[in-house]
Amino acid sequence: MNSEKTPLAARREHLIAECAQQRGDIAYELNVLKAPVERLGGVGASLMANRKVLLAGGGVALGMLIARPKPVLAVVATGVSAWKIVQNLLPSVMPVVQRVLPQVMPIIRERFGSRF
Repeated sequence: MNSEKTPLAARREHLIAECAQQRGDIAYELNVLKAPVERLGGVGASLMANRKVLLAGGGVALGMLIARPKPVLAVVATGVSAWKIVQNLLPSVMPVVQRVLPQVMPIIRERFGSRF
């Protein structure tokens, strides 16, 4: 009778160890997914707190797109064009910004406080 229970006990122990390993793997993967969100600070919490407003705004935007697609698509096209211009100018502007920013930040901190 003891020999019949040994394989079941060994199988049970193996399954318990396998479940513990899977739990550890899932916890690791979950932490990998959480890391970028945690870098953003309280953005997720504020989005969840204002989700009704965000959903309403999304609904209004979708309604405008359905009702009047030409003006909305014109605004979207303008935004895409502006984005492309900024992306093209960014490599030439960033060295200047990086050179000037250390000189300007103490002045900004002095005038506006330590928020910056």
